[in-house]
Amino acid sequence: MSKYHDDSTAASDPGGVSLSSSKLDKFRKELPFLKRIFANLRYPPEMLDEHLNLGDSRAAVVLETRGRLIVAAYTDELDCVALLEFPVSLVEEKKLKIGEKLLTVNTYSKGESIASDLENGPKSYKRYNNFYPLIADFLSDDYQTIEKRKSIIDENEWKKTVEMGERKLGNKDFKPRNGSPYTSILVAR
Repeated sequence: MSKYHDDSTAASDPGGVSLSSSKLDKFRKELPFLKRIFANLRYPPEMLDEHLNLGDSRAAVVLETRGRLIVAAYTDELDCVALLEFPVSLVEEKKLKIGEKLLTVNTYSKGESIASDLENGPKSYKRYNNFYPLIADFLSDDYQTIEKRKSIIDENEWKKTVEMGERKLGNKDFKPRNGSPYTSILVAR
């Protein structure tokens, strides 16, 4: 029984990883002072841990590493990607390269209209209007579980993630979401 998520739904491929408090703390320290104060109230570590454990795990791919780190996070629910921007310092810290496979763990929200940076792809289930992607590689120390899950994601999903991400990245007016676990549910303004 989950405390923060809807028990009437279940992920087809749960992330099954736990949150690293030291990795989360790095993201919290990057927040502006006032947001930092309220971060744990709005997004308690227990909620983020539950998200990583119970959320739906899917393909995520590094698209850009120069000047900024951009990751495309896929969701099969909407059959689309969200582009997430992270501090470029993660490129060096994690030895990331363009095309590197990562793991996103997603939860979903319902609403009237779809988030403005998303779209319902041709295979969308059209049940949700937004998703909340967390990149497990940046938030968990459960490396074996993450790698095992990545190894069973179908190659077509990886390709689709890259293609959809590059298409969005090619749109000069498009702004990626801030990839922080405290903001990755929010559309960039």
